[in-house]
Amino acid sequence: MAEHGAPGGGPGREQLRVGVDVLDREVVVRVAGDVDLESATHLEQALTESAERIPPVLVVDLTGVEYFGSAGMRVLAGLQQRCGGATCVRVVAADQRVLRPLEITGLTEVLDIYPTVADALR
Repeated sequence: MAEHGAPGGGPGREQLRVGVDVLDREVVVRVAGDVDLESATHLEQALTESAERIPPVLVVDLTGVEYFGSAGMRVLAGLQQRCGGATCVRVVAADQRVLRPLEITGLTEVLDIYPTVADALR
């Protein structure tokens, strides 16, 4: 797994870390730390690079995320939009820190949400 850190993670914030696992027909991007305005660019870059070599499915694992701000939601919505309406992005979000903002913004209606990576890979 390739792993990269993002700048930022100011006082009281956890630095964003992104790891990429390339499997047989899926790419799993594991995200940990805080996804905010400062770190969302790094997340977007990692997801875009992963989507370029995308097999049919890109799994975005947000189970390690401590804070998920609107910039992160914009990144996920943009990635799904690039799929042209097809389901190519599967988001793993079981924690309310991530799931609740997705529900409030209506992104749970646009994105496929799963409780675990294993569920998303089925």
